[in-house]
Amino acid sequence: MFPALARPVLLGLIPLLPACAGPLSSDVAASGTVAGPAGESLDAYLGTLAAAGRFTGSVLVARNGARLLSKGYGLADEQSRSPDTPATRYRIGSVTKQFTAAAILLLQERARLGVRDAVCSYVPDCPPAWQGITLHQLLTHSSGIPDYTNLPTFPALIGTPATEDELIARVKGLPLEFPPGTTWRYSNSGYILLGRVIAAASRQPYADFLQQNVFDVLGMNDTGYDANAPPPPRHATGYLSPGVRPVLLDTSEFDAAGALYSTVEDLFVWDEALASGRLLSREALEPAFTPQIPCPAVGCALATDVGYGYGWFVADQGQRYVYHWGRIDGFRSSNGFYPRDRLDVVVLSNLETTDVFGISTELGSRAASCCPGGLP
Repeated sequence: MFPALARPVLLGLIPLLPACAGPLSSDVAASGTVAGPAGESLDAYLGTLAAAGRFTGSVLVARNGARLLSKGYGLADEQSRSPDTPATRYRIGSVTKQFTAAAILLLQERARLGVRDAVCSYVPDCPPAWQGITLHQLLTHSSGIPDYTNLPTFPALIGTPATEDELIARVKGLPLEFPPGTTWRYSNSGYILLGRVIAAASRQPYADFLQQNVFDVLGMNDTGYDANAPPPPRHATGYLSPGVRPVLLDTSEFDAAGALYSTVEDLFVWDEALASGRLLSREALEPAFTPQIPCPAVGCALATDVGYGYGWFVADQGQRYVYHWGRIDGFRSSNGFYPRDRLDVVVLSNLETTDVFGISTELGSRAASCCPGGLP
């Protein structure tokens, strides 16, 4: 489901494109956008992958707030033969953590909590081993709390409903894996606890807080807490491999660590809102995009990763690349951006064998090389 497992400005009008990008070829909501030489290069690359069976899903690449490409490839549902489009909804797995971290920062900006608060201030019957753990350590995967998705009991529970308290109870009695704050180790348990903190500080359920304070505010009408069996074609059907569907998942098992769905268009709105300071002030958001703790070569997602912020990996690819990826059975996802070039790359796939790392990196490289001499 997540990296720890072996098996994550409203845009009513399309902004003017940089000169090298060329005109838009079609409407986003219809068949997609392919803009000029840059968009054509990206489209040709993805078309080759799709024809080879290596990619099924939707992609959006934008620079300076303008879409170079927003298009679907392959089928959202094999049975109905419904195509993937820019409006297709996908499970985004651990990309959910971007939203959970932002909710914590929103509540901090509203003086409802602080990232240096003790988690035990928000969790009843907190075990003694957790007394020194802070929200900062949960956000950065440095709490030492074991990942509940790695427990041997987890596969048998994946299709059963669970409350936040029930998920937390699975790890309450376990010893810490290391002293809090001393190292980085990916733990979905920490983000489940953050969902509990959000509910306690806001006095409303995690899903309701995100809906009212993020999705409704930004007009993200195709993003939310996923249903257990969302119907196609509006929502893609996930496949472990072509024609092979996973077992039914109960999304409550993933909650604030990975239960959201979204579209490439909505994640573009999200990225633009963060870049513009529309949802959170730049000062409030900066810790999320800053490496708070190094992550080891074995454990981080990309070889270029230099650390983990709040819900975001931070990589050095000649310039800073801030991103998160996700996996939840049948789906792979990646959402990231290059702040220097204001370049957004969103890849959502309903085929679990998709290499979202390689695809996202290649798309970023092609889009950045479009305009010799720099960006407008």
